[in-house]
Amino acid sequence: MEKITPEYTSVDLSRWARKEHFEVFQSFAQSTINQTVEIDITALLNHIKKVGWKFYPTMIFLLSEIVNRHSEFRMAMKNDELIIWNEAHPSYTIFHNETETFSSLWSHYDGNIHHFQHVYSEDVARYGHNLSYWPKEESRENVFFVSSIPWVTFTSFNINVANMQNFFAPMFTFGKYFQRDEKTLLPLAIQIHHSVCDGFHVARLFNELQESCNALEKYADSDAGAE
Repeated sequence: MEKITPEYTSVDLSRWARKEHFEVFQSFAQSTINQTVEIDITALLNHIKKVGWKFYPTMIFLLSEIVNRHSEFRMAMKNDELIIWNEAHPSYTIFHNETETFSSLWSHYDGNIHHFQHVYSEDVARYGHNLSYWPKEESRENVFFVSSIPWVTFTSFNINVANMQNFFAPMFTFGKYFQRDEKTLLPLAIQIHHSVCDGFHVARLFNELQESCNALEKYADSDAGAE
């Protein structure tokens, strides 16, 4: 498997406001943040139905946009140094009905929702029938993780990661969306290491995601011709 080497920026711990917090949560107080919220996707579903987009890649793109907007979601340890990837790409799960297993696939994110819909469709068409855990020939270090459990809704979701000390990439999990009070709600969970992220950052991500879902039409004319 070919390895793609991404670019990154080193963090100067001596000048970083969260230096002490980082050291605490890397030592005796190792912990992750786990939170589940309900995202109102009523407007989003109406828009993607109108333009013909698919739900899963649309949500993956919106998460990618926010992850790439805020450095706390792109941190990693490399060569014993805290770094920030210059860009991060989504690694997401594809389910295989015939074996009841899944594969982990990644697609390139470049900030263009029209392009991402195309790239996602190409990747799924090319690798979607490959039952390997990692079906794509290339691998990336600068990824974050998205998975979906579309068969059931939930109010809480937690993944336990062993040896999590340097595992900083966020992990997102969608559940089955459902109706309540004429709204369509999507359960969405995040897990991320407390060394690099606090409740404030998680709340901002969820709030920004809700704003994007409410105003998805803003993407309608943005570089629509890019493929």
